[in-house]
Amino acid sequence: MEIKGISNNQYFSKEVNKPKSEQENEKSPKDKLEISEEAKVLQSNPTEIKNLEAIKEKIANKFYDSDEVLNKVADKILEDLKKPVK
Repeated sequence: MEIKGISNNQYFSKEVNKPKSEQENEKSPKDKLEISEEAKVLQSNPTEIKNLEAIKEKIANKFYDSDEVLNKVADKILEDLKKPVK
């Protein structure tokens, strides 16, 4: 007897009639982490790290929640929305 899940996705179905050791030995998809070249450069550049610390401080102090900043962001979004699509 073979019991499969309701999904057709091979990663969600599991055959229950196989011995557990056989199921564990099968290759399963692995998560993968990719770090961009830009992120690597940021990590190696102390000036950029200082800027990141300044940004974190502004977030903690709610600088970006001010009406002035929110209005600038909203204006920029409206400006971008008015541009014709290429």
